[in-house]
Amino acid sequence: MIRIPAIVGSVMCILMLPVSCMKRDMPPSGTETAGIEGIRWHLTEVGGSPVSPMAGDKQPHMLLDRKQNQATGFGGCNNFFGSYELDGSLLTFGPVGSTRMACPDPETELETNVFNALERTRKWKQSDGDLLLLNGDAVLARFSRETYMGITGPVWQWTQTLYNDDRRVVPEHPEHYTVWFQEDGTVSVKADCNVKGGTVSISPGEKTLSIEITQSTMAFCGEGSLEEDFVKGLSAAAIYFIRNNDLYIDLKYDSGTMRFSKQQEK
Repeated sequence: MIRIPAIVGSVMCILMLPVSCMKRDMPPSGTETAGIEGIRWHLTEVGGSPVSPMAGDKQPHMLLDRKQNQATGFGGCNNFFGSYELDGSLLTFGPVGSTRMACPDPETELETNVFNALERTRKWKQSDGDLLLLNGDAVLARFSRETYMGITGPVWQWTQTLYNDDRRVVPEHPEHYTVWFQEDGTVSVKADCNVKGGTVSISPGEKTLSIEITQSTMAFCGEGSLEEDFVKGLSAAAIYFIRNNDLYIDLKYDSGTMRFSKQQEK
């Protein structure tokens, strides 16, 4: 076999057509295929519309299994499965199969949008840790990585409660409504002008949460205070989960979801 020295190869490249010697486009920084496979991704946006956080497996999600070359997940109503092809920044999904459960119209519509997004996907990229499914420059769907951090330790400040009748309660000053879950099973609460305490029972495996307020100061906080909404919500806590570093608490009987952010240390 005749070996051509590297310098000769370089000269030959210069003499050939420019297109054949141009460096191929490389995937954007951070787009190694292993970086998105083997991770459970939770849907946060599809078709340009945000997807409200849901508890546990109710949140549409997707997992790319490199060994099986299979995409599996939950579309909003049914579990789904199908093949996928991943080559650098290129990504396509094969025909999607699913279970056949009947669901209310909102869940069915969400699932249809999810499956349409998978069908139209041609490439992907990551942005601020999120997985984006793309067709050209259009973002078809956005997923965030599941996190498992605990809820004890940080002070969480209340940012909103969204009830199942679409009523939304948003405090003007989130820092006036905080909750601190402690390792010893106690909870400290700031509810506007009052300070409260009690106990908390947390089951990390099942992500269940039970809060009991047992003591409180009794100051009158004035008109416009959201103390009652805040305390009623905490007392109705049932399930918790964390998404994008925010804490979500689902209320009993699927009546609503409270959202909290970490309070910044001063």
